[in-house]
Amino acid sequence: MDHVCYLLMPDFLILHFIGRLSFPLFAWLLAKGEKHTQNTYRYGGRLLITAIISQPIYTVVFQKFSLNILFTLLLGLVMLRLVRLCPQLWQKLIITGLCAAVSEVLGFEYEGYGIGVILLMSLIDKLNPIVWLLYWCILHFILVILSINYIFQIWAIFAGFIVFQLNGRQGSRARWFYVFYPAHLIILGVINYLIQSR
Repeated sequence: MDHVCYLLMPDFLILHFIGRLSFPLFAWLLAKGEKHTQNTYRYGGRLLITAIISQPIYTVVFQKFSLNILFTLLLGLVMLRLVRLCPQLWQKLIITGLCAAVSEVLGFEYEGYGIGVILLMSLIDKLNPIVWLLYWCILHFILVILSINYIFQIWAIFAGFIVFQLNGRQGSRARWFYVFYPAHLIILGVINYLIQSR
């Protein structure tokens, strides 16, 4: 919905608002995936391959030179695994800070905010729900205060409430996402090109 709004229907902002829920939900799935995967390297490898395949498509379609969301998720996976291996809180904070800095410097999509979202989603089972939601809301209000460019991202707050509605049972594997992501960019890019060339 977000990409349809951005490329094809920029005045239909309701799609953009709903689309803001997507990244936090991807981050939640990543955190669950990292926790339960039997092979982190294979999981990371799938993300890396799809990120590399998708990058030129993403760059052409959006005319952006930032790294696509899959690179953000891959960096988040690395962070979560390193945080899991380090017992001390100060080590966890340094790792998270370094990953956020890398994300900012290298221009990953969602930048440091993306790393913060992934970290918070990994803590959803470890914190009291009220405390977690408080941190979640603070993160988004700080984001909007620091950058007006993220004003629409405030709608992502609702994703924090959605994840608490889930029943905790494992669903079907979503391997189709690795094909869907580059495929939907190609389809939307072609439609946008045909509209612009008329």
